[in-house]
Amino acid sequence: MILDTHDNVRDYAPLFRGVDPTPLFDWLQNCRDVAPGTKVEFSGDKLFAKALRQDTGSRDAFKWETHREYIDLQYILGGGEVIEWAPAAKLVADVAYDEKTDFQFYAPAKADALLTMKDGLFTFLFPADGHKPLVSDGTNHYVHKVIAKIHKSLLVL
Repeated sequence: MILDTHDNVRDYAPLFRGVDPTPLFDWLQNCRDVAPGTKVEFSGDKLFAKALRQDTGSRDAFKWETHREYIDLQYILGGGEVIEWAPAAKLVADVAYDEKTDFQFYAPAKADALLTMKDGLFTFLFPADGHKPLVSDGTNHYVHKVIAKIHKSLLVL
């Protein structure tokens, strides 16, 4: 897991291999007015982003998840949320992995860390990072963000 500010997103370009992340980074810097639900492809199904505006809620309203094939770059544009974090190795799967959606869901568990996400922050979430997004931060009732999906073959892990 990496947590940082929008100002530093370009510092992570050396993590990418086989693809230039500059178009993604440029788009992220200018995507505030993109309508929720908009999907933008930068390298086909290997690198794409989707703008979202989602309601937040109680911890019990959401499930732990991981992704095997893709890394999430969650880039916050407005509102806020808490993303609960725990090592995937500590979580217990409660349903079979879905290859089509690249989601593995898990039984309830205790978080090892809480990421309070607000405008100006982003996080990279890797396959080993169990995460439960969309938890209310107690102030905001929604989060406006972009989730860039980066195929693991495009990053130095």
